Amino acid sequence: MAPIQKKNKIIKKRNKEPVVEEVKEEEDLEPTKEEEEAEISDNEDMDEAEIKEEEDDDDMETEAFEDPEQKQKKTGVVYFSMIPPKYNVVRIREYFEKSCPGQIGRIFLARNKHTKNPQNKYSEGWMELKKKKIAKAIAGQIDNTPIGGKNKDPVSSMLWNIRYLSGFKWVHLMEQLQYEKEVEKRRMNVEVAQARRIAAHFEEQIEKGKHLRKLEAKVKASGGKWDAFQRDVEQKKTIRVTKERSKQVNTESSELMNMIFK
Repeated sequence: MAPIQKKNKIIKKRNKEPVVEEVKEEEDLEPTKEEEEAEISDNEDMDEAEIKEEEDDDDMETEAFEDPEQKQKKTGVVYFSMIPPKYNVVRIREYFEKSCPGQIGRIFLARNKHTKNPQNKYSEGWMELKKKKIAKAIAGQIDNTPIGGKNKDPVSSMLWNIRYLSGFKWVHLMEQLQYEKEVEKRRMNVEVAQARRIAAHFEEQIEKGKHLRKLEAKVKASGGKWDAFQRDVEQKKTIRVTKERSKQVNTESSELMNMIFK
């Protein structure tokens, strides 16, 4: 048998024609003079804003990396010998922020221990300012001036009493407060220890009395004698003034008065 010949299939490849998209070129419009001036002004504003931001960042960096000792040397502290009624830390800060905004630091008010009136809650206070010059200016200008406010408010007629503390820093105040706390703590410990000693002595005497009563009952039950403890207290002798002596004193005083006023 003759071999079977396979027919080769001829596949014709169709050449795909590339699709060419026509891109319309947009006509370039030339900017006007007004637009150019606006762009220049915008660029200048952007440059100024960037310069200010850089300066602010530099200031923040210098403040952040500033030596705390040097920063503390620049500060000043003023002292309030009297705190107006109904005034607290927030109200004092708001009052002084009006005259020197951004310069008020820490404020501490001492509680008034001599009264329970909530309006007179504080007796004295201290306020820290970031610069000595501002602290001196506030102490000089606001001292002995009326607090002000509404006429109906009784505080409006009161006067400020402020003093600038030369050479005094906030650290000194904290040290003083810490020292006072330690002294108060030690005093309380001494008082508590003394109260405990008194209570222990009282309890010991009670136990001793119970023991003596039991011993007394035991001795009496066995038919013995029990001598009760009696304290030997010497009583002072009473002084009786006789009527005759009192009459003599009255006559002598009357004679003396007659001699004077004759």
